[in-house]
Parts: sequence; C-alpha cells; structure tokens
Amino acid sequence: MDRRTACLHQANAFREKALTDPEHHDQWIDEAIKWLERAMEASCRAVTTMTADDGSEGSEPDRSVLTRQ
Repeated sequence: MDRRTACLHQANAFREKALTDPEHHDQWIDEAIKWLERAMEASCRAVTTMTADDGSEGSEPDRSVLTRQ
C-alpha cells in the first residue's frame, strides 16, 4: 500500500469515529482533515523532467515525464 492510500484509509477511520462518537465529533473530523492533507501531499510528490523545444520545423516537443515516488 502506498503512502497516499494509507493516509486515505486513516482519514476514513477518523470520519467513522466522528459518526460513532458525537461527543468528540469535531476532534475526529480535525484528525481526518490532517490525514487528507497528508494524502494530498503524498500524491503531489512527483519529479518533472522537461526538455525545451529547439523551434526547428517538423520537430515535435518532448513531453514531460512524471514519476511517482
């Protein structure tokens, strides 16, 4: 399981706790939000490599390459 998926599972667990523990609902929702933010950070970690188009006719620009970490 990758980091993003693990964070999403943890966020879901806190959302479920919020439903079953109304007395501490806000606390569990805050925790769920923290884990969702971590999941977003994990999914944004990528390396982008780009090459410049030299402008000559008939040449196709190179596409950027994304690699998930």
